[in-house]
Amino acid sequence: MKSLEECIEACLACLKACEICATKCIEMGDNDLADCIKNCRDCADICNLCLKWLSRQSAFSEDLCALCARICEACAQECDKHADMHEHCRRCAEACRRCVKTCQK
Repeated sequence: MKSLEECIEACLACLKACEICATKCIEMGDNDLADCIKNCRDCADICNLCLKWLSRQSAFSEDLCALCARICEACAQECDKHADMHEHCRRCAEACRRCVKTCQK
């Protein structure tokens, strides 16, 4: 059961980091961050759904976790492009990769 709880916590942390990153990118008003914002929003949404399904032990959790890991990795790759310039992008990429690693166990 520990890995289930770890995955829920990783999804929650990733959701938070993605929401912060997307908000800060929007506030910056830089069109070069549009893909970052889109990926963060998608990632936050899938993490939110994943943690809900995991919490209620849905029969489809494993399938959703696989999709969540793919989206988190894509988000991490996009945030990495801006991580040297923006701390929130670096933190988001790290949270996304922790989520991928935890939820693929």
